[in-house]
Amino acid sequence: MASFSIHFDGAITHEHKVSVRVLANTYQHMQRAIDRAYLVERYGAVEKHERLSKAEYKDTEFTALYPREGGIYLDAFRQGAEAIVDRIFSATSVVFQGAVDQAFDQHLSMADQLTRAKDYSYRMGDRVQNFAAVADEPPAVWAPAYSNRSIVKEIDQLVGQIARSDLGESSVGLTLHGSRPELPLVFTPAIAKSFHRIAADRELGAPMIARVRIRLLDKGNKFTKPNAKVFNLDTLKEVNLHLLDEQDFASLHPFHGGGEVRIHVCPILEAKGFDLRGGDLMFLRVA
Repeated sequence: MASFSIHFDGAITHEHKVSVRVLANTYQHMQRAIDRAYLVERYGAVEKHERLSKAEYKDTEFTALYPREGGIYLDAFRQGAEAIVDRIFSATSVVFQGAVDQAFDQHLSMADQLTRAKDYSYRMGDRVQNFAAVADEPPAVWAPAYSNRSIVKEIDQLVGQIARSDLGESSVGLTLHGSRPELPLVFTPAIAKSFHRIAADRELGAPMIARVRIRLLDKGNKFTKPNAKVFNLDTLKEVNLHLLDEQDFASLHPFHGGGEVRIHVCPILEAKGFDLRGGDLMFLRVA
């Protein structure tokens, strides 16, 4: 029997109860973590925006028990879902330990990374690796790291509820019992904030040359940066292309709505992972 238990304590609770908002967010993000873990277990990896089919919903339905006192405990179980719960624990516990140890790699700012990537792109020219070649032999860490991140980002939003400054000192414990019982992962506000920093980590991968068609080009405004949606001819999928400024917009504008254009891009890595088919790209220049 697989089960999970979420224990809120401290200022986030009142008379062994939590608000409807906290209750709804907790179950919502836990269910999403379960769904992502199920997809990873079934297919080996998960792509951006991938969803369960209608037939798969029955395999991810956990039964919620009545809340228990002691702060408040929210429990649920499902027969035969041990692998799902094991996957959630393995993805979450690594980031949790890093948050406890405050082991967070300090990267260059995105602006500094972008400057370096553009310098490399101009120096290397057409010798920059092609997207298709990278897709044939991607870094081994990308798919599992991205799959784990898709689970961790849901747990991040669940435990992040105790990090609000107006809540005072609270804690949330996550106990997972899959193929074996695991010790609770207990988050304080400080650990939850550190967990978020690791889970939300984004950096630029090495530059690549991609063959695309520009489907949508937005100049942005004083509140948003320019951006584009492009059809990647190597993956046959539409993805987001991030632009830095109006100069990037102007360099792409002549190709908007036209045929194939080769552009230098960087994959935007999320917690060391990247979805080759649907992951966001950062524009560097037209090849």
